[in-house]
Amino acid sequence: MRKMFILFSAVAILAVFNSDVAFAQYCEGTVHGLSGRYNPASGSGFLAVRAGPKASASQVGELFNGDTVEVFDRRGNWYKVASTADARIDGWVSARYLHNDCRY
Repeated sequence: MRKMFILFSAVAILAVFNSDVAFAQYCEGTVHGLSGRYNPASGSGFLAVRAGPKASASQVGELFNGDTVEVFDRRGNWYKVASTADARIDGWVSARYLHNDCRY
């Protein structure tokens, strides 16, 4: 009986794991709504990519109007993204400046 329970538990865990993988989907976003004038001193003309999901997190990159990113996660008003053009740009951006079809 105990072996049957362990086997059933293992099958249930695999079924849950496989169902999550089946529903995973690619989600792409596009940067929009930024000023056309680049000014790093004032923070305009670019979307800061940050190390964490808050404005005080260190800046690790910059994105510009029209740039595309892959979206992985959302925490409040922040998206976890990676640039589709530059593998070095990977971090968190404000959801305000990102159009996407993600469901999170």
